[in-house]
Amino acid sequence: MRNTFLFLLLLILVSACNSVKENTDSPTKELSPFVLMVQPIVVQSDSGSGPAPMNLPEDLIDGAYEKAGVDFHFLEPIYYNSTSARDGLINLDQIVENATESGLLRGQEDIVNMFFVNAVDGHKGPLGRGMQGGNITFIVLGDADPEQEDLIYMQAFVIAHEVGHNLSLIHAVDDSLVPDTIPNLQGDGAFKDRVDPKFSLNDHQIKIILNSPLVRPRIDLLSKEDGQTAILDESFEPYFSQLQAREIAAFTGEKAPNSDPEEARLFAREKFSSAVTDFSDKEKACILWAVNEVNNILLENKLSLMAGQPWRFIKIEGWLCGGFGHTRGTFIILSQKHMDHLIKGWSDEMSTDEKNALLKKFGGLLVHEQMHTLQRVFKSKFTQLYTERWNFIQAFVKPENEIVVNQLSNPDAPIPEWLVPDDKDGQTLYWVRTLLKEGPEIPVMGKDFQEAVFEIVRENRLYKVRKDQEGKLVQLKMSDIPAYALSFPVSRGIDHPNEISAYMFSTYFQSLVEGTIPFQDAVPEAEANIEAFMNWMNDEMGDREISKPIPIPK
Repeated sequence: MRNTFLFLLLLILVSACNSVKENTDSPTKELSPFVLMVQPIVVQSDSGSGPAPMNLPEDLIDGAYEKAGVDFHFLEPIYYNSTSARDGLINLDQIVENATESGLLRGQEDIVNMFFVNAVDGHKGPLGRGMQGGNITFIVLGDADPEQEDLIYMQAFVIAHEVGHNLSLIHAVDDSLVPDTIPNLQGDGAFKDRVDPKFSLNDHQIKIILNSPLVRPRIDLLSKEDGQTAILDESFEPYFSQLQAREIAAFTGEKAPNSDPEEARLFAREKFSSAVTDFSDKEKACILWAVNEVNNILLENKLSLMAGQPWRFIKIEGWLCGGFGHTRGTFIILSQKHMDHLIKGWSDEMSTDEKNALLKKFGGLLVHEQMHTLQRVFKSKFTQLYTERWNFIQAFVKPENEIVVNQLSNPDAPIPEWLVPDDKDGQTLYWVRTLLKEGPEIPVMGKDFQEAVFEIVRENRLYKVRKDQEGKLVQLKMSDIPAYALSFPVSRGIDHPNEISAYMFSTYFQSLVEGTIPFQDAVPEAEANIEAFMNWMNDEMGDREISKPIPIPK
């Protein structure tokens, strides 16, 4: 069994390498120096049916911005149930207000939130409305018809044109620096010509585009000012809004001055923001080197989903969160400790062995954290891995104060929504958590963490923690479910599949650096989940044809 499994892994690796060689001469999409992230919001009926069309001629859209070096990076669509919004029966301001209240808008004015609807103010398309200098766009595409080439070009134009307004472009007729006698993205002419890279943008427009806060470098090292805002982002999932007093003390090293939960959370926000600092020039150079090396390896191995995701970094002082690397929204947060280690090991005169050793360690950290950003922006891919391939059960467990007060909200996996079915009967469910040890007023990161396992019962469609006859929570240890602990080839982070998949991908990446077979030391009990993960990567992480990075502009 063991030899068969290793042979299977070897075949997968050889197949991946062959597919790279076979496609070496084929036209592929290069990584552009700049990225514009788009969050599609597909509006459907009140009952969750009949979504508005979202036919994305992405290559044509990217082509329209090719001269500016800007890639449209579409995140996984999210869905908004509102018949009146979908069908243009209410005005756009009301739709945005309702969507905001529902927590649908992503980013902090650094991501285009693009609503796909059937009509805008009663008008059907293809047409659109882009907020001038803003981050909201409404698009009506109509049905897809591959036989109608003119329609496809028109759909591409609508998206590229309206986002142009988000980027502060104005119509050619109103801009003396844009000739209106030749096709242009903001002018007249055949739709095919207006999105043609030859005509779409002139130098004046490109300068405006690259000054937009929506257009960011592909490897984006945030300033202190920008990072202080970005680190507070909760647009993808709640974090600060659910923190408790003890975990705030652990993260910040200080007890909140006020016991009121909201005041304590305000204190946490202030402390997190205050920890943000600037990258030095050498740190920037080191990270650019590391990410480009990582991207080369990812692309060589057809892992283009991660390589295509923008790399966005925030730097913090070493005291926050014990100096641990973590993420928030689409940002990777690195501490001064990481930077000191990277600088110590990096130089232009590194030997190949020194380079690979540093890339294995630091690159392994980078891909681990980038995996967490992918978990947010391509959520359904990971839900499919966790439920269909790893057999986790997704569920909301009724809160218990005894657990809540000692909770540890992992910034990379803040929603404890995954249950483990018992390996014997498949019916008993376990909830694996990392909690803070009781006692210390200011718990120490790592030292005062403890793993806890709770058995979950289901009553009237509600999941609850089992209690004994005296009404106390029944708390188990990881040793009580040994089959689960052995079922993955990693020992850290097994309280949440977000961490399991990130640690596994990091291990896999390190094997690519070394040129070794991944997971070759795993126990036999983990083989099924390893095989499932490898197959999932093959299916879900190589879905974008990209060749190799081009130099990042200084």
